[in-house]
Amino acid sequence: MLSTAYPGLPQYSVIAYVDDVRYGRYNSDTRHAEFLIQSLMVLSEHLDGLNKQAQLIEITQKALMNFIMDSSNKTYDINYVIQTKAACVLHEDGTVDVYEEVALDGKELVVFDKERVEFVPATQKAVLLAQWLNKQAFAMEDKIFMENECTQHLTLYLPYIKSYLDEKVPRVKLSSSESESGTELHCRVYGFYPRDVEVKWIKNGRDEIHSEEAAQILPNPDGTYQIRVSVGVTPEEGATYSCHIDHSSLENPLIVPFETEIKNSHITYILIAVGVIVLFLAFGLGFFIQRKMKGLKGSRQSVSSEEQD
Repeated sequence: MLSTAYPGLPQYSVIAYVDDVRYGRYNSDTRHAEFLIQSLMVLSEHLDGLNKQAQLIEITQKALMNFIMDSSNKTYDINYVIQTKAACVLHEDGTVDVYEEVALDGKELVVFDKERVEFVPATQKAVLLAQWLNKQAFAMEDKIFMENECTQHLTLYLPYIKSYLDEKVPRVKLSSSESESGTELHCRVYGFYPRDVEVKWIKNGRDEIHSEEAAQILPNPDGTYQIRVSVGVTPEEGATYSCHIDHSSLENPLIVPFETEIKNSHITYILIAVGVIVLFLAFGLGFFIQRKMKGLKGSRQSVSSEEQD
């Protein structure tokens, strides 16, 4: 939630996930909850209930924002962002874990303690906020909601979104590029799910080559993910390179060898430069000889003319 509204930007918004698959949203502009996955659209009556629930939570979040602003003497002419993250985890044995935290501008303020059923301040400045939340009985309400309704929602949604949650095996494409500094090898891994993956380049089957830039895992429109890991290498005779991918959908790490020969780019540039110089020398020599021949021919013609005179 934003402390002040901006044109075109909802002051309050909610994004709902199962694992890391985004399935629903709500914001203060539309005041209407909606599913983002087509297969969930059949749950129209359930969606009506979610809509009412989201509107009530919006009121609670506004009260939370007001308390934080007033208790910390913050002014509304500067925009602040309150973030609340709540989750329920349903294990295979039927046990449930719940998690909730409140943050201001990305910095954690309070965390929900399931065993004590209360909010615990993460910093000294958040003591008043924790006391206010516990006094309002938010902790008990949140515990009941996440252990009951949240898990019921999860159980209801799973049959409809199972295909989105199934593990998807990564696909791999290797390529290379040349630059003045040498050769770069690129390993693009895409179409995998879930998100967590380890991708690295290995030299001669044992030595890891560390990338100078941090590779980012990016989402695809279909719910899968992609990543590209690039490394700079110096060509060595007999050296081998391979991209290693470790993902939960694979029984064993996937090893893809780079089979195209890596040429010595520096030698290539030198040969090209020498070739260009030789070409220019040959062209210059030919031009000089041609001019010289024309000059001699012109001289002879002028001499003949003088003799005739």
